[in-house]
Amino acid sequence: GCTEFFPLARRAAYVDTRFLSFASLVMSISSFGILGELSVPLALGLLRLSTEGRPDHAAAIKLIHEALDAGIRVLDTADSYCLHERDLHYGETLAAEALRSWSGSRNDVRILTKVGMTRPKGRWLPNAKPAHIRKAVEGSLRALGVEQLYLLQLHAPDPSTPFAAQLEMLRDLQAEGKVLHLGLCNVDVPEIRQAHEHFTVAAIQNELSVMNRKAATEGTLALAKEIGAVFLAHRPLGGHAKVDTLEKNRAMQPIAVRHRITKPQAALATLHYLGAPVLPIVGATKSSSLQSSLAALKIAFDAQDSAAISSKISFEMNEAAFDQLEKLPPAVTTIPNDSDPQIVIIMGPQGAGKSSLVERYTQAGFGRLNRDQQGGSLDDLLPHVNAALGSDNPRVVLDNTYGTWVSRWPLLRLARARGVPVVCHYLNTPASEALTNIVLRVWQRYGKLLGPDELKEFSKTDGNLPPPAALAKFFATFEAPSLSEGFAKIDETHFQRDYTHGLNGRQKALLLDVDGTLRVTKSGEPYPTDPNDIEILPGRREKLLDYIARDYQLFLVSNQSGVAGGKLTESDAKACFERTIELLDVPIRAVSFCPHPAFPTSCFCRKPMPGLGIALALQHQLDVRAWIMVGDMESDREFAAAIGAEYHEAGEFFA
Repeated sequence: GCTEFFPLARRAAYVDTRFLSFASLVMSISSFGILGELSVPLALGLLRLSTEGRPDHAAAIKLIHEALDAGIRVLDTADSYCLHERDLHYGETLAAEALRSWSGSRNDVRILTKVGMTRPKGRWLPNAKPAHIRKAVEGSLRALGVEQLYLLQLHAPDPSTPFAAQLEMLRDLQAEGKVLHLGLCNVDVPEIRQAHEHFTVAAIQNELSVMNRKAATEGTLALAKEIGAVFLAHRPLGGHAKVDTLEKNRAMQPIAVRHRITKPQAALATLHYLGAPVLPIVGATKSSSLQSSLAALKIAFDAQDSAAISSKISFEMNEAAFDQLEKLPPAVTTIPNDSDPQIVIIMGPQGAGKSSLVERYTQAGFGRLNRDQQGGSLDDLLPHVNAALGSDNPRVVLDNTYGTWVSRWPLLRLARARGVPVVCHYLNTPASEALTNIVLRVWQRYGKLLGPDELKEFSKTDGNLPPPAALAKFFATFEAPSLSEGFAKIDETHFQRDYTHGLNGRQKALLLDVDGTLRVTKSGEPYPTDPNDIEILPGRREKLLDYIARDYQLFLVSNQSGVAGGKLTESDAKACFERTIELLDVPIRAVSFCPHPAFPTSCFCRKPMPGLGIALALQHQLDVRAWIMVGDMESDREFAAAIGAEYHEAGEFFA
């Protein structure tokens, strides 16, 4: 696993180098991994040649030619370097055209590209869903006019997609021969470690400059050195928007004065002095800017320059980063007895029932640690775990969601360092069941469904009251636990509902959507705001009477976001429901509707959330194993699935 992929130096070696001078940070090697030896250690980024404010096409081609003539051999672009979604692959097309029309030898020029961002209406949004990655790569191959991409980088991890799924697609594309090398952008150490479980990370592209040294202090630069990856430093001058900030940078003042250069040149020369594998990416749009960057590479630093920089800024790792990069012993895979030192992770979505399981451990003497109780982040729990392992009772149980590899890795790393096994209890609970559990919890504690403002307020003191978005994120990004992560044992429990408590009614129920299912408006509006604007669709009453005769009770369940939008009041909505029932002329047991905003979904009562159904079941003792839902929209279908109801499309049901 990770230990094999990251053969890091002995701790003593790192201790010897952590406090040395700036000059000692310069690498003795001069190659840039997959890019080989570069006579001009600089890459030209095509972002500003391709996006908002870009020069005309001919001027951009001319600038790229000038860079190639000067010896630059690396062009960095992306499928999303463009103006909007109708302009995709512009940056790649630009690079390909510039290279084809250049008079020099193209054999040693490398075009690096990226995937994983989209540009709807000019915005930058992540999309690294596997299908999108594959489609984008096919587009990149066409735009560049090649059969294989030299280096494909994931532009940024997509928080709406499991990271493992993104990595697996990149690996598959490499295995298919569509990509030669793979890299990552805008990532941290755990994400790089996880990626190395899937493929060799050949390049890491993170921001690095004298103003932003996070990549150095938090260990990604050191990790690039260890695994032999080129470190592509984007925004080496802080970015176009920070030009004025760089001019005020005091750390660059003595360098600029001594060498009679500008502060931006001093900043770029400083990165150049770090040596391989750092390869700065400059984003010039004018010849003068390009020539200024090239001139900065000719500045020769000496001990006086090193001392001047070291007194102001540091590229050394901090203590936490050093600990992350320390070589770890293998994971302890011996399954522990209940009394042995160990860490137990109880993981699963919010509402999975983790609290019930954790009680079994606390009753057996385990110490419990939970972010919701302790406060702070998951990483803030690590010192408490470490202290517990050194106590008289070195057994601890943690019960947060731990839905991704990255979220679990720091805890597993600590366990390796301490030589204790980690046992995982994975509560495999479907989203519908988790949502139902949360609604039941809300009803039990507050006696009603909570609106968005109430959820937000009560969650400040109720750690078991997650917003709908939290569950959506969990299921969108969830990565199932694997023994390869370093677990000694994984126990998986599939959720089984106990119907003897709460949801144990026997009354048959027919749940009915309203707008588009039972009624339409005379005016053509999507929903009525006036009781006189209602017309019942044909065949409704007859069908409903048939179900009443079969001992079904009828309930109306409706989304009425127009209330939140100010189109009608709750009183207006109730009056329209009363008129609907009057026109139907059938007994309706109850009406339940959600008046909250449509987007984003921030309550548990807006369909397809299960709140309306679960509340009716609790209030009217409904048989939730045999109820029926009728609707006309996908949200109605999803609502039926969420509450476990048989679903019928309105047009077919009333035909």
